[in-house]
Amino acid sequence: MHSTYDLVWYAAERTPDHLAIVDDKSGRRLTYRELMAEVDAIAAGLMARGIKRGSRFGTVLPNLFEHCLVILALARLGAVPALLNARLTADEIAELVKQADLDGAIIMPSGDVAKAVAAVLPGGAPLLCATGQLENVEAIVGCRDDSAKLAPFVRPEPEELAFIFYTSGTTGLPKGVEIPHSATEPRIIWISPNAGLRCGTHNRILGLAPLSHAIGLYGNFLAALTHNATYYVVSQFDPAKVVDAVADHQITYLFTVPTFYAAMTQAPNYAPEKMASLDLVLYGGAAIAPQLLDQMDSEWPARICHIYGTTETMCSLYFPDPVGQPTRLRPGYYSRIRVIRYGGNHDDIVAPGEEGELIADANSDPVFTGYLNRPDVTAEKVRDGWYYTGDVVRLRDDGDAELIGRVDDVIRSGGENIHPEDIEEVLGTHKGVRELSVVGIKDPYWGEMVVACILPDDPAPSAADLDAFLRASPLSSYKRPRGYVFLDALPKNASNKILRRVLRETATRARDAQGSADNSGPVFYGIGKGK
Repeated sequence: MHSTYDLVWYAAERTPDHLAIVDDKSGRRLTYRELMAEVDAIAAGLMARGIKRGSRFGTVLPNLFEHCLVILALARLGAVPALLNARLTADEIAELVKQADLDGAIIMPSGDVAKAVAAVLPGGAPLLCATGQLENVEAIVGCRDDSAKLAPFVRPEPEELAFIFYTSGTTGLPKGVEIPHSATEPRIIWISPNAGLRCGTHNRILGLAPLSHAIGLYGNFLAALTHNATYYVVSQFDPAKVVDAVADHQITYLFTVPTFYAAMTQAPNYAPEKMASLDLVLYGGAAIAPQLLDQMDSEWPARICHIYGTTETMCSLYFPDPVGQPTRLRPGYYSRIRVIRYGGNHDDIVAPGEEGELIADANSDPVFTGYLNRPDVTAEKVRDGWYYTGDVVRLRDDGDAELIGRVDDVIRSGGENIHPEDIEEVLGTHKGVRELSVVGIKDPYWGEMVVACILPDDPAPSAADLDAFLRASPLSSYKRPRGYVFLDALPKNASNKILRRVLRETATRARDAQGSADNSGPVFYGIGKGK
């Protein structure tokens, strides 16, 4: 087993004078030799402030240069970074700091966050600010000391905690996901056999995904440093700036969610020739629009690979040639999966051609050990050595699987199981739809009524327009929405995921308000029976 610090230190030993990291804000550049010296100085500063092996330290930051350095400094000490989403509210951040029993934190210059976090940290615990000045909070630039004071690095035990990630939290506060040191190396290694990333200084990797996300930490940052690549910081996603960064730095590798790729191709300065350096492009975390995948395939020279995983499992499935088959996945390195009947146990496996819930071997090396201080949720998601993903797939004859949607999102309407993604894929191609989400709401006629929640484009379509569009499409008639709600925005959490739970409540209120005197909220438009 090798820890995060081991792997980066080995890379620095191999290519000490190769460029390791470049800051997009200051232009600061560090070679691997300089990076390790900087990391040691910060580690010594954190040690002087009481952080040691086993300490839990919160990083509440976007993808800053300073965030990268602090993560590695904590790894040098054997401390545990708790990677909190900086887009959470001050109260949410404070509650997570309290729940995790953190020994210190680093934040952005926000007085509200500083006050909330300071109130729940232990007395004397270090609270640092990554950029700028903040009253009564020490700036990270001053958190340095003589690296000669550091004790020799001692490799942690495999079962010791390495990182705490947080799930997206579509219901309530995010849950802490505990990742042991034994998972670090396999969470990086799979990229080579599954996607084809080769070790070497020819790699130039753009840090598009958040460091608080498994893709951002393992799939971008640590993938770069452990493969002797150069990591280019993207402190804030701006599509136009990212397009220019790919061209200016001759980026070879990207790994992020499809939303970012869509934004890049729609940027005013986008041109296919600016993507000419790309060799490998991975996407995951959400479904990709087929038309976007086709565009990337035709305009970018890179090999494109679909990656499926969760914060808890990392990469469970992948597909090396997703163009024309964007939902197809296959088990890869470290993968052991099954497809079981809804509500069944791990031995209740479906036959080829049938759909069911995807479960993954919880004893596989990359998999988490549990949810922080939540044994109840851990017991619910990990049963008899299998992690229940909550995702619906259809098992293929060849052993591959087709990704369909979420178990919790399945709409049971008129005796049929309907997956929102099937409708969203078709309805999303209407030129009058900017964004949408399909949900099911309780209904006495249908059991659950299919409702499309629409963020319209200009000119906005009517419910009748959208219904006619679907009638003329290949979508099965029983899947057509029986209600439409038009909104000014779709509710999302701090990880930018649509909150279907909130949409169900909104759609239900709008439906129930039909004909009432209160017409202040969104209007519900019914189609056909049961409207």
